[in-house]
Amino acid sequence: MKRLPERAKSKDYDMFYNEINVMKELNHPHILNLLNYSAKEKATKKDGSTLNVAYTALEYAEAGELFDYVAETGKFSEKESRYFFHQIIEALEFIHSHGYAHRDIKPENILLDKNFDVKIADFGFVTKDDVCHTRKGTFGYMAPEVLANEEYDGQQEDLFSSAVILFILLTQHPPFVRAENDDRYYKKIITGKWKEFWAIHADENLDESFQDLFSRMVALEPSERLSLEEVKNHKWFKGPVASKKEIIKKFNRRKLSLKPKVSESDAVIAPEHKKAKSNTRGSKAHKKVKKYTKFLEVTDGDVLVDHVVEFAQNQGIGVEKSKDFFRADLKIVEGSIQTSVQVNVLKKPEQEMRCLEFVYIDGEMSVFESVFSRFKLFCSDKFD
Repeated sequence: MKRLPERAKSKDYDMFYNEINVMKELNHPHILNLLNYSAKEKATKKDGSTLNVAYTALEYAEAGELFDYVAETGKFSEKESRYFFHQIIEALEFIHSHGYAHRDIKPENILLDKNFDVKIADFGFVTKDDVCHTRKGTFGYMAPEVLANEEYDGQQEDLFSSAVILFILLTQHPPFVRAENDDRYYKKIITGKWKEFWAIHADENLDESFQDLFSRMVALEPSERLSLEEVKNHKWFKGPVASKKEIIKKFNRRKLSLKPKVSESDAVIAPEHKKAKSNTRGSKAHKKVKKYTKFLEVTDGDVLVDHVVEFAQNQGIGVEKSKDFFRADLKIVEGSIQTSVQVNVLKKPEQEMRCLEFVYIDGEMSVFESVFSRFKLFCSDKFD
């Protein structure tokens, strides 16, 4: 529910009705269904006063966000990844066939119903423009031409974003931070150093046909990327797919491992999630996701903290080293969003073995995942 804009021509008002009009037209099994809406309702405050509000009533996505399952319960198998990727592509094909581009495809906008089937949500950035000019979406999933503020095809951006999502499902971490020239990982794609790019991810044992699919979906030049039909006809896409029965069985088990959510009444909403719908299991605020490095033989916790500081400085990340604890606090700024990460040194009892614990504090979860995966690579260069 949102406060009703005072001026009918406000940006919020336009986005509200844009999303409603699109969702009324897009009725598909893998798109979140719009049940009801109104821009002329009143909400009563505790003091008895009223407030003009607008609301949308959406289909209940009982199983929550796809993002939570990969972030908290681990990467998916190829068969499981195909199951969800097929449904994402089916939904995009339907959206595109009606002339629309979603422009904010990311795991947080891919919800799951009670049977763990995909329900794409959040149509606030949808457009029918053949050529787009405004930079919409989430940085980690944007195509390079969008990040560069160039003209772009919104439907191509949707496919680029879906390739990044597929990579995350299979590995539990993003392939790069941003598709830009100064990104350490995407730069290898730009310069055609694919062997080096895949060498970085060698421990994931990614199938060659997947490597081919991904590389052709995220190519620098839009004209060189696969079309939606070419994606559907690709060898990897046509591989074995998990059955619905297998998905329900395995993901019911994964669901038991998900952390409980903080209710919105008790939480402070992070900037990235202020526009989130209240149809999932709750707010993402203050969800303490933790990641751990391997235990290493070091005699002093400061050795590891110093490596965190060096890593942060190399990456242009704000860092503050604690004077009293073996800890460092990271601040990563992505556009208008700041992601905070706390890094702690943990020691094995009676052993000179230590690891680093990365704790998500707030901000953009995909940035947290990216920072952790990049640090693991940085750490392996230092200790292997």
